[in-house]
Amino acid sequence: MDSLTVPLHRRRIGIMAEVLGDANHAAMVDAAVRTCESHGFSTLVVSSGTSESEERYAWETLSRSDCDGLLMTSEYLDNDSLARLMSTRQHVVLANLHNVHVGSIAAEHLISQGHRQIAVVTGPQHRFSTQHRTEGFLKQTDKPLWRNVSLETIEAPFSFKGGAHAMRILLSKKIQPTAVFFHHDIMALGAMAACKEQSIRVPNDVSILGCGDIDAASQSTPGLSTIYLPLAALGKFAATRLINQINGVRLAPSKESDSKLLVPTVETRNSVRDITKTMLPGTDSVVSTRERDCLQWAAKGKTSWEMSQILGISESTIIYHLRNATKKLDAANRMHAVAKALKAELIEI
Repeated sequence: MDSLTVPLHRRRIGIMAEVLGDANHAAMVDAAVRTCESHGFSTLVVSSGTSESEERYAWETLSRSDCDGLLMTSEYLDNDSLARLMSTRQHVVLANLHNVHVGSIAAEHLISQGHRQIAVVTGPQHRFSTQHRTEGFLKQTDKPLWRNVSLETIEAPFSFKGGAHAMRILLSKKIQPTAVFFHHDIMALGAMAACKEQSIRVPNDVSILGCGDIDAASQSTPGLSTIYLPLAALGKFAATRLINQINGVRLAPSKESDSKLLVPTVETRNSVRDITKTMLPGTDSVVSTRERDCLQWAAKGKTSWEMSQILGISESTIIYHLRNATKKLDAANRMHAVAKALKAELIEI
């Protein structure tokens, strides 16, 4: 028997998800509805709202319905509450993204591009997706090789204005981040607008990474690098799993493990700069991140000893990096190297 045998009479599946606002799951809901209807099920979609009380009300509405099964997402109910609710109904599938992994790959991407002064602009902290993305990001920066990362977090609404306001705060600081991860693309687009207002170049002066891969992300200038969320694939997978439960079909473990493929990925465009590969104009030479750091502090008039205290490395290592940078820039001495680096826009005062 086909695992998705169409029933002789039309049955119904209830879907509970956040379908309004900037952080909606419309793509997941659309895919789930198409999958259900293609296999003979009608659907009843209820918006879960934007608070714990609204989520509970949405659940109660669906649980009183005559649906044969329920597919749900949750942003505000803890695991114990979810388990209690799901135990009261038969055939319930939870379709939540692996948001810890979202934060993890965002951190890994920025750190692999050489960024060490990083800011994270989160969504509202009462959302579990916000907490989990932040948790995933922090896990990556806590790795032994990456403990020299300076990290700052700012909470903001999931909106264009929220992202712009957070970016203005970051740009007003004495030490500005070289990269910022925003929990939603719409926030990142607001941040890019704020940078343009202040003549801050993206990604030359600051890199920006979004999340969600909304349509506008690929149309921005520069194109917004972002974390692609497989919402449509998640909706199809969850609906298929629920239909199989209703039809009493048990899948082989290999089929159930297909959920592991529903992982977020980095959509690389042009808003994140790889500062580990700063090429010198007209040459094949690459100025390393540490060499740029030393040139930057030399441009501010710091001695080798002062730089060693600032960067936490020995004075001899500072001299070694500056000597290498001077050679790569084909400069006569340290200050000549600084002048060439400023002209090539490798550093700035």
